Amino acid sequence: MFLTSILANKIQPVVKAVKMKTYLSSLIILLLMICLFYSCSKITEPEDKKPALFITLKDDSAKAVSGARVRLYKNNIDSSLVKISDSTGVVIFTDLDVATYNWIAEKGCLTNRISQTTLNRDLIPNVVLYGYSVMSPTGAIKIINNAAEDYKVSDSLITITLKKDSSFMAFRRVHAYLIHSEKLSTPGTGKDTLINVLCGDTSVLRLPY
Repeated sequence: MFLTSILANKIQPVVKAVKMKTYLSSLIILLLMICLFYSCSKITEPEDKKPALFITLKDDSAKAVSGARVRLYKNNIDSSLVKISDSTGVVIFTDLDVATYNWIAEKGCLTNRISQTTLNRDLIPNVVLYGYSVMSPTGAIKIINNAAEDYKVSDSLITITLKKDSSFMAFRRVHAYLIHSEKLSTPGTGKDTLINVLCGDTSVLRLPY
């Protein structure tokens, strides 16, 4: 028993030293792993990428429109960004600002003016947003009021009050439109005029007749 007690007294400090070294080693390894994880996370943290806009162009038959010239505007100001649609009718604008953009696509008299021309929202960093435009044969109607009083003007799509000495212009799909105009001073009477909107052209109606 005396010998066992002596051995126990001698071994106990050794065991404590081994445990302390093991504890310190584990603590050092844990600290190294934390530092390594923190360093790696800082290195691999992605930077914000600028927004992108992916636009698909189709015709009235849902076929891709290739070779269309697409101009991109920021906040109704020409940003001088122009791309040509590929064989699938797609254009992709990258490295854009976080802003609201409009686009006009044209190929001959095919345009997207009566379809989607904007997302009506700001673009988002690190995100590709999608637009879809239908390109149709398009012309324009211009109504000029040279009268000394206001007119009410309407067709199948709009009803407006056209002030004296002013004009109104709208883009329309190629078609014939019946336009009704009447003086505001004599409601319920007026005149109907058939206007043919031609492809890529502007049809003009002047008031008074």
